[in-house]
Amino acid sequence: MVLKRKKKQENKLKFIWFFISRYKIYFFFLIALATITGIIEALNVGLMYPIIRNILNAKGVENAFIDFVDPYIRLIPIKDELLRLATVFIIIASTSFVLKIFYYYFSAKFTAKIVTETKQKMFNKCINADYQYFIDNKQGEILYKTSQAPNSIVAVLQVLSDIFLHIFLAIAVFAMLFTMSWKLVIIVVIAGIIYIYFIREISTKISYKAGAKQRDSGQKERVIVTEYTSGIKQIKVNETFEYWKDMFDKAINTFWFHHRRNYFWNKIPQIMLVMIIYIAIGGTIIGIKILYPGRFLYLIPLVGTFATAIFLVLPKIAEFGRFRMQFMNQMPNVETVYDELRDSSYSKIENGTKKFEKLKKGISFKKVTFSHKERDILLKNINLDVKKDQTTALVGPSGTGKSTIVNLMLRLYDVNEGGVYIDDINIKDYDIFSFLDRVGFVSQDTFIFNASVKDNISFGKDYSDKEIIDAAKKAEAHDFIKNLPDGYDTIVGDRGMRLSGGEQQRIAIARALIRKPEVFFLDEATSSLDTISEKAVQKAIDEISKSCTTFIIAHRLSTVKNADTILVLHQGKIVESGNHNQLIEKKGKYWELYKTQQE
Repeated sequence: MVLKRKKKQENKLKFIWFFISRYKIYFFFLIALATITGIIEALNVGLMYPIIRNILNAKGVENAFIDFVDPYIRLIPIKDELLRLATVFIIIASTSFVLKIFYYYFSAKFTAKIVTETKQKMFNKCINADYQYFIDNKQGEILYKTSQAPNSIVAVLQVLSDIFLHIFLAIAVFAMLFTMSWKLVIIVVIAGIIYIYFIREISTKISYKAGAKQRDSGQKERVIVTEYTSGIKQIKVNETFEYWKDMFDKAINTFWFHHRRNYFWNKIPQIMLVMIIYIAIGGTIIGIKILYPGRFLYLIPLVGTFATAIFLVLPKIAEFGRFRMQFMNQMPNVETVYDELRDSSYSKIENGTKKFEKLKKGISFKKVTFSHKERDILLKNINLDVKKDQTTALVGPSGTGKSTIVNLMLRLYDVNEGGVYIDDINIKDYDIFSFLDRVGFVSQDTFIFNASVKDNISFGKDYSDKEIIDAAKKAEAHDFIKNLPDGYDTIVGDRGMRLSGGEQQRIAIARALIRKPEVFFLDEATSSLDTISEKAVQKAIDEISKSCTTFIIAHRLSTVKNADTILVLHQGKIVESGNHNQLIEKKGKYWELYKTQQE
């Protein structure tokens, strides 16, 4: 049992060291500063002994501490002993104050550096994560782990900063008191050990478990809110408010139940401390009376010094108890961040080194087989060869792998078998970002974020106003943008809710065109549009197709009539290929789909 607990404690220290190891010089500097501050403050406590003795004009008892510091105190050029002691007391108190100011300043800087770096690392992991990671994890959980959980590192590091200061102060004070009366120190230390043991038990059994429950319910709360806001239209239409409300209520009730439990037990140490302080003072007086029955009057300075030390140190020990409970409460989140930063499953796709400059021949699939993780095979032995500047359409029933073929070309996934080739070079050999930099992509679920039209077209890149307007004109978007309240500076709202579906798609096409793509992908870009919007978007697509290699995924076969090649997929295989007229003449799968849509 003891070994198990020790191992758990070592694990906690391992988690903390993981975050501070890059700044270990800074860390040890803080420890040194805390040590010096503790010693300086302990000197002030020790000075209470000669001050009280001098005020009472008492002889006192032999004291190794006073014997050590007295020669240095006498260096102060003040004749009156009490004034000299008071002056030293003020100097030491001022020095302690300045040291604490420096300590807390550098501690705050230390904490800010670590937390900022950790949040950057978490977000960078998201940036570099495979597309599969975002499929496997809930959006709310990713949000919590990236933005919320790292905040617990702040709390833990702040707790550690305060703990170091209090620990070294307590050690210094007890060391000083030990030179005065080791018997009384043992009494106080025993009381402190009992208190610390009690705190350790409730922090481990209550605070840590409560923190883990709060972490889980906090993640659940964010998942619910994220999913609710994403699906608000469907939720309103289907009137499923109670379902979402029940889930949300359950999550927040769980969170605040454990928060309430943790808060209650956090207050117990403070209540317990008051009792310990009074017992310690009373016990010290009783101990002095018993141990030194004939010299009690002479020991009043010792009693006063011990009383001062108790009132100074025991509150620090109480803080130590509270800090430990806070520390344990925050550790589940710290462990979550630790696990995420060490998790190698974020990115399994290895990037190549060859730079893509320009498409020269085309794109081909050679005996490609693919299946999503833990699912049946989706694509079986796919072979295709798309020439440069041709328009290729992928058609077929839902679930046959049309979008998956595009995803493999974009290297959002890697194939199980076979290979995808760009200009006869395996896509795995390319620096995929150099290829994607020359790709335009427009999907059915257009991503429009809450910024201006201009920002949505430039999409984080640096383009001139002329380039943005030219792209908008090619996408048949310029006319409607001009009529918006602030033109290109109009804020479009969250997910582009102030724009119609057709307007969003045309902005997305402008975003793709401004990149001057070598390869252009359109994944159901017109499927959710009305007839008028579809014609405007289709006109833009037809214009684009004349100048680059284009892939179109479509259910509406009327939108792919002009494609150079139409590939018909069925049950994960290409079952037909040809242009529109050729496939109609064959009267195969394409003809059946076309006939069904005409009816």
